[in-house]
Amino acid sequence: MAIINLTCEHCGGNIVLDDSHEIGTCENCFSQFIVKEDKVTQEIVQNITKYVYGYEGKDVEELLLDGYKLLDLGNNIDANKKFRKAIDIDPDCWSAWLGYAETGGRKGTITSVVNAYANTYNVAETEQQQLETYVSMLQYIPEQKLRAVFVRAYNMASKRDRYEIFKLVLGVIGCDDSEITRLAVDLSPNDWRAYYVMGKFRIIRVKWCELEGNFFTGKHLPQYALEVLEIFRKAYKLAKNENAEAEMLSYFDEMEKQGSYAVFIGELKKNLG
Repeated sequence: MAIINLTCEHCGGNIVLDDSHEIGTCENCFSQFIVKEDKVTQEIVQNITKYVYGYEGKDVEELLLDGYKLLDLGNNIDANKKFRKAIDIDPDCWSAWLGYAETGGRKGTITSVVNAYANTYNVAETEQQQLETYVSMLQYIPEQKLRAVFVRAYNMASKRDRYEIFKLVLGVIGCDDSEITRLAVDLSPNDWRAYYVMGKFRIIRVKWCELEGNFFTGKHLPQYALEVLEIFRKAYKLAKNENAEAEMLSYFDEMEKQGSYAVFIGELKKNLG
Protein backbone atom coordinates (compact mmCIF):
# COMPACT_ATOMS: atom_id res chain seq x y z
CA MET A 1 0.00 0.00 0.00
CA ALA A 2 1.26 3.48 -0.83
CA ILE A 3 0.95 6.55 1.34
CA ILE A 4 0.08 9.84 -0.36
CA ASN A 5 -0.62 13.22 1.12
CA LEU A 6 -4.32 12.81 1.91
CA THR A 7 -5.84 13.78 5.25
CA CYS A 8 -8.76 12.08 6.98
CA GLU A 9 -11.76 14.39 7.30
CA HIS A 10 -12.58 12.98 10.74
CA CYS A 11 -9.34 12.85 12.69
CA GLY A 12 -6.65 14.43 10.51
CA GLY A 13 -4.72 11.17 10.13
CA ASN A 14 -3.00 9.95 6.97
CA ILE A 15 -5.08 8.07 4.40
CA VAL A 16 -3.33 4.97 3.07
CA LEU A 17 -4.30 3.75 -0.40
CA ASP A 18 -4.66 0.13 -1.47
CA ASP A 19 -2.95 -1.27 -4.55
CA SER A 20 -5.69 0.05 -6.83
CA HIS A 21 -5.10 3.57 -5.48
CA GLU A 22 -8.88 3.98 -5.35
CA ILE A 23 -9.70 2.87 -1.79
CA GLY A 24 -8.14 4.74 1.12
CA THR A 25 -8.11 3.86 4.81
CA CYS A 26 -7.22 6.25 7.63
CA GLU A 27 -4.27 4.94 9.63
CA ASN A 28 -5.66 6.48 12.79
CA CYS A 29 -9.45 6.00 12.93
CA PHE A 30 -9.82 3.40 10.14
CA SER A 31 -12.49 5.33 8.23
CA GLN A 32 -12.54 4.33 4.56
CA PHE A 33 -12.87 6.50 1.47
CA ILE A 34 -13.04 6.28 -2.30
CA VAL A 35 -10.21 8.32 -3.83
CA LYS A 36 -10.01 9.68 -7.37
CA GLU A 37 -7.09 11.74 -8.69
CA ASP A 38 -5.58 12.02 -5.23
CA LYS A 39 -8.79 13.49 -3.79
CA VAL A 40 -11.36 11.95 -1.46
CA THR A 41 -14.61 11.78 -3.43
CA GLN A 42 -16.79 9.51 -1.31
CA GLU A 43 -16.72 8.06 2.16
CA ILE A 44 -17.29 4.36 2.77
CA VAL A 45 -19.44 4.15 5.87
CA GLN A 46 -20.40 0.49 5.88
CA ASN A 47 -16.95 -0.78 6.87
CA ILE A 48 -16.47 0.81 10.28
CA THR A 49 -14.11 -1.44 12.22
CA LYS A 50 -14.87 -3.49 15.27
CA TYR A 51 -12.60 -1.14 17.16
CA VAL A 52 -15.07 1.73 16.82
CA TYR A 53 -18.15 -0.38 17.53
CA GLY A 54 -16.67 -2.31 20.44
CA TYR A 55 -17.05 -1.44 24.13
CA GLU A 56 -14.95 -3.92 26.05
CA GLY A 57 -12.23 -2.40 28.18
CA LYS A 58 -12.64 1.14 26.89
CA ASP A 59 -12.37 4.19 29.11
CA VAL A 60 -14.55 7.30 28.90
CA GLU A 61 -12.21 9.18 26.58
CA GLU A 62 -12.14 6.31 24.07
CA LEU A 63 -15.92 5.93 24.21
CA LEU A 64 -16.38 9.64 23.56
CA LEU A 65 -13.98 9.55 20.63
CA ASP A 66 -15.82 6.60 19.12
CA GLY A 67 -19.20 8.19 19.80
CA TYR A 68 -18.38 11.42 18.01
CA LYS A 69 -16.85 9.53 15.08
CA LEU A 70 -20.09 7.60 14.70
CA LEU A 71 -22.08 10.81 15.08
CA ASP A 72 -20.07 12.40 12.26
CA LEU A 73 -20.97 9.40 10.10
CA GLY A 74 -24.66 9.87 10.84
CA ASN A 75 -24.91 6.72 12.95
CA ASN A 76 -26.81 8.22 15.86
CA ILE A 77 -28.02 4.90 17.25
CA ASP A 78 -24.58 3.42 17.87
CA ALA A 79 -23.17 6.81 18.90
CA ASN A 80 -25.92 7.06 21.51
CA LYS A 81 -24.88 3.69 22.94
CA LYS A 82 -21.29 4.87 23.24
CA PHE A 83 -22.31 8.02 25.09
CA ARG A 84 -24.62 6.04 27.39
CA LYS A 85 -21.76 3.68 28.25
CA ALA A 86 -19.50 6.65 29.01
CA ILE A 87 -22.18 8.09 31.32
CA ASP A 88 -22.44 4.76 33.12
CA ILE A 89 -18.71 4.99 33.84
CA ASP A 90 -18.68 8.71 34.69
CA PRO A 91 -22.16 10.14 35.45
CA ASP A 92 -20.74 13.68 35.66
CA CYS A 93 -19.07 13.70 32.24
CA TRP A 94 -20.44 16.73 30.40
CA SER A 95 -19.21 15.65 26.94
CA ALA A 96 -20.92 12.28 27.32
CA TRP A 97 -24.19 13.88 28.35
CA LEU A 98 -24.01 16.36 25.45
CA GLY A 99 -23.49 13.58 22.93
CA TYR A 100 -26.25 11.55 24.56
CA ALA A 101 -28.67 14.49 24.30
CA GLU A 102 -27.70 15.24 20.70
CA THR A 103 -28.46 11.63 19.75
CA GLY A 104 -31.92 11.55 21.31
CA GLY A 105 -31.35 10.58 24.93
CA ARG A 106 -32.83 7.36 26.27
CA LYS A 107 -35.61 6.76 23.74
CA GLY A 108 -35.30 9.49 21.12
CA THR A 109 -38.56 11.09 22.25
CA ILE A 110 -38.95 14.78 23.05
CA THR A 111 -39.24 13.94 26.75
CA SER A 112 -36.01 11.95 26.76
CA VAL A 113 -34.21 14.69 24.79
CA VAL A 114 -35.40 17.33 27.26
CA ASN A 115 -34.28 15.25 30.23
CA ALA A 116 -30.89 14.60 28.64
CA TYR A 117 -30.27 18.30 27.99
CA ALA A 118 -31.35 19.17 31.53
CA ASN A 119 -28.76 16.73 32.87
CA THR A 120 -26.15 18.06 30.44
CA TYR A 121 -26.61 21.62 31.66
CA ASN A 122 -26.55 20.54 35.30
CA VAL A 123 -23.18 18.78 35.00
CA ALA A 124 -21.58 21.61 33.00
CA GLU A 125 -18.62 23.03 34.92
CA THR A 126 -17.93 26.18 32.91
CA GLU A 127 -19.95 28.96 31.29
CA GLN A 128 -18.67 27.80 27.91
CA GLN A 129 -20.06 24.31 28.48
CA GLN A 130 -23.38 25.81 29.56
CA LEU A 131 -23.48 27.94 26.40
CA GLU A 132 -22.63 24.98 24.16
CA THR A 133 -25.38 22.95 25.82
CA TYR A 134 -27.89 25.73 25.25
CA VAL A 135 -26.91 26.27 21.61
CA SER A 136 -27.00 22.53 20.92
CA MET A 137 -30.47 22.31 22.44
CA LEU A 138 -31.71 25.00 20.04
CA GLN A 139 -31.52 22.55 17.13
CA TYR A 140 -34.96 21.44 18.33
CA ILE A 141 -36.40 24.94 17.77
CA PRO A 142 -37.95 24.77 14.28
CA GLU A 143 -37.13 28.24 12.91
CA GLN A 144 -33.61 29.63 12.45
CA LYS A 145 -34.63 33.18 13.30
CA LEU A 146 -36.15 32.03 16.58
CA ARG A 147 -32.93 30.22 17.42
CA ALA A 148 -31.09 33.49 16.83
CA VAL A 149 -33.54 35.32 19.10
CA PHE A 150 -33.00 32.82 21.89
CA VAL A 151 -29.21 33.03 21.51
CA ARG A 152 -29.36 36.81 21.81
CA ALA A 153 -31.60 36.60 24.88
CA TYR A 154 -29.20 34.18 26.57
CA ASN A 155 -26.07 36.16 25.75
CA MET A 156 -27.56 39.42 27.01
CA ALA A 157 -28.78 37.91 30.29
CA SER A 158 -26.91 37.89 33.57
CA LYS A 159 -25.22 34.69 34.69
CA ARG A 160 -28.02 34.03 37.17
CA ASP A 161 -30.78 34.63 34.63
CA ARG A 162 -29.21 32.41 31.98
CA TYR A 163 -30.24 29.25 33.78
CA GLU A 164 -33.83 30.50 33.94
CA ILE A 165 -33.77 31.22 30.20
CA PHE A 166 -32.36 27.75 29.56
CA LYS A 167 -35.24 26.19 31.50
CA LEU A 168 -37.85 28.31 29.72
CA VAL A 169 -36.58 27.43 26.25
CA LEU A 170 -36.16 23.79 27.24
CA GLY A 171 -39.79 23.84 28.32
CA VAL A 172 -41.12 24.77 24.87
CA ILE A 173 -39.21 22.11 22.92
CA GLY A 174 -41.83 20.01 21.21
CA CYS A 175 -44.57 22.60 21.78
CA ASP A 176 -46.55 24.22 18.98
CA ASP A 177 -45.23 27.23 17.10
CA SER A 178 -47.45 29.73 18.91
CA GLU A 179 -45.99 28.85 22.32
CA ILE A 180 -42.44 29.04 21.03
CA THR A 181 -42.95 32.42 19.38
CA ARG A 182 -44.71 33.84 22.44
CA LEU A 183 -41.70 32.90 24.53
CA ALA A 184 -39.37 34.51 21.98
CA VAL A 185 -41.34 37.76 22.17
CA ASP A 186 -41.38 37.63 25.98
CA LEU A 187 -37.62 37.10 26.19
CA SER A 188 -36.69 39.59 23.45
CA PRO A 189 -39.50 42.15 23.13
CA ASN A 190 -37.31 44.44 21.01
CA ASP A 191 -36.13 41.83 18.52
CA TRP A 192 -37.90 42.18 15.17
CA ARG A 193 -37.27 38.55 14.29
CA ALA A 194 -39.49 37.30 17.11
CA TYR A 195 -42.50 39.29 15.85
CA TYR A 196 -41.72 38.53 12.22
CA VAL A 197 -41.76 34.76 12.80
CA MET A 198 -44.89 35.07 14.92
CA GLY A 199 -46.58 36.88 12.04
CA LYS A 200 -45.46 34.25 9.54
CA PHE A 201 -46.85 31.48 11.72
CA ARG A 202 -50.19 33.29 12.05
CA ILE A 203 -50.63 34.56 8.50
CA ILE A 204 -52.60 31.45 7.57
CA ARG A 205 -55.44 32.94 9.62
CA VAL A 206 -55.91 35.78 7.11
CA LYS A 207 -55.98 33.69 3.95
CA TRP A 208 -58.85 34.85 1.71
CA CYS A 209 -59.92 37.47 4.26
CA GLU A 210 -62.09 40.31 2.94
CA LEU A 211 -62.69 43.86 4.08
CA GLU A 212 -65.66 44.55 6.33
CA GLY A 213 -67.79 47.66 6.81
CA ASN A 214 -69.78 49.94 4.53
CA PHE A 215 -69.85 53.43 3.08
CA PHE A 216 -70.61 55.02 6.45
CA THR A 217 -68.23 53.06 8.68
CA GLY A 218 -65.48 52.61 6.11
CA LYS A 219 -63.89 49.43 4.87
CA HIS A 220 -61.48 47.67 7.22
CA LEU A 221 -59.99 44.29 7.99
CA PRO A 222 -61.82 42.00 10.42
CA GLN A 223 -60.51 42.00 13.98
CA TYR A 224 -58.60 38.71 13.68
CA ALA A 225 -56.75 40.06 10.64
CA LEU A 226 -55.97 43.35 12.39
CA GLU A 227 -54.25 41.38 15.15
CA VAL A 228 -51.94 39.73 12.62
CA LEU A 229 -51.38 43.09 10.91
CA GLU A 230 -50.25 44.64 14.21
CA ILE A 231 -47.71 41.86 14.72
CA PHE A 232 -46.16 42.54 11.32
CA ARG A 233 -46.24 46.31 11.91
CA LYS A 234 -44.33 45.85 15.15
CA ALA A 235 -41.78 43.62 13.44
CA TYR A 236 -41.34 46.09 10.58
CA LYS A 237 -40.83 49.04 12.91
CA LEU A 238 -38.15 47.18 14.86
CA ALA A 239 -36.56 45.87 11.65
CA LYS A 240 -36.16 49.41 10.31
CA ASN A 241 -34.04 50.22 13.35
CA GLU A 242 -31.62 47.49 12.23
CA ASN A 243 -31.91 48.16 8.47
CA ALA A 244 -33.48 44.72 8.05
CA GLU A 245 -36.84 45.70 6.60
CA ALA A 246 -35.93 44.64 3.03
CA GLU A 247 -36.37 40.97 3.91
CA MET A 248 -39.85 41.61 5.23
CA LEU A 249 -40.89 43.64 2.19
CA SER A 250 -39.71 40.84 -0.08
CA TYR A 251 -41.79 38.36 1.92
CA PHE A 252 -44.87 40.60 1.69
CA ASP A 253 -44.44 40.88 -2.08
CA GLU A 254 -44.27 37.11 -2.44
CA MET A 255 -47.38 36.58 -0.32
CA GLU A 256 -49.29 39.23 -2.27
CA LYS A 257 -48.59 37.40 -5.53
CA GLN A 258 -50.44 34.34 -4.22
CA GLY A 259 -53.78 36.13 -4.48
CA SER A 260 -55.26 34.53 -1.39
CA TYR A 261 -53.38 37.05 0.76
CA ALA A 262 -53.71 40.04 -1.58
CA VAL A 263 -56.35 41.90 0.45
CA PHE A 264 -54.49 41.49 3.73
CA ILE A 265 -51.06 42.39 2.32
CA GLY A 266 -52.53 45.40 0.54
CA GLU A 267 -53.90 46.74 3.82
CA LEU A 268 -50.70 45.86 5.63
CA LYS A 269 -48.54 47.83 3.20
CA LYS A 270 -50.79 50.88 3.66
CA ASN A 271 -50.15 50.74 7.40
CA LEU A 272 -46.40 50.17 7.44
CA GLY A 273 -45.63 53.88 7.41
